[in-house]
Amino acid sequence: MSDYLIPCPKCKANNPLSQSVCKKCGTIIRNRVPSIDLWKIFGLLIENPNGAFIEIFHAEQKNFATMVLALALFKVYLLSTLLLGVFNEGRFSIVHFIILFAISVVVIISVGFILKKLLREQLGEFRIKDFYAGISFSFMPQLIGLFILFAMEFIVFGEQLFTFNPSPFLIKKNFAYLFLILEISIIVWNINLTSKLFAFYFKKKIISIFISLVFIGLIYLSMNIFL
Repeated sequence: MSDYLIPCPKCKANNPLSQSVCKKCGTIIRNRVPSIDLWKIFGLLIENPNGAFIEIFHAEQKNFATMVLALALFKVYLLSTLLLGVFNEGRFSIVHFIILFAISVVVIISVGFILKKLLREQLGEFRIKDFYAGISFSFMPQLIGLFILFAMEFIVFGEQLFTFNPSPFLIKKNFAYLFLILEISIIVWNINLTSKLFAFYFKKKIISIFISLVFIGLIYLSMNIFL
């Protein structure tokens, strides 16, 4: 049975995580959760990712999801711009970002519809908004990269971070490689959270990891192709 389904304590019927009352016997399965508690979810994503995603699934209002996704993808776009700057190809454009963000949202929703169709028999009720919010918050490590790591990079390298004239790897080599390792760590953390989300829909861990790698890879690839 997928982790997306939970058994009723009374009749043992399987119910989607979004259910608060058993669809078969009407027994209360859990307390009503009206909206997402942003700071609580951030804490759970660090301490207990599975618990965080369950909390997200339970919430009736997926508040903050689009905001978190937009800020996280902005960090991905910013990183792609900086990396392409090494080859004098990166050009920051807010218009490009808005287009890429819109494409990313369409892709996420499209993947949700595909999962809904493929897993209809195994999961029963599948809410697209649960999947969309789960994906959005799985990008939470990118927010740390945006507000903490990027700020540190700018303090150390200043405007050379954007111009690559000269490259940060020539100015302060040790700092440059340290930040590179931290950036890679954030991406790995992002992939790990996304794979835990997909694990709610698939039984095999290896499948969840593979889909997560493909999904995150497509996001980064699209950012670089359209820059």
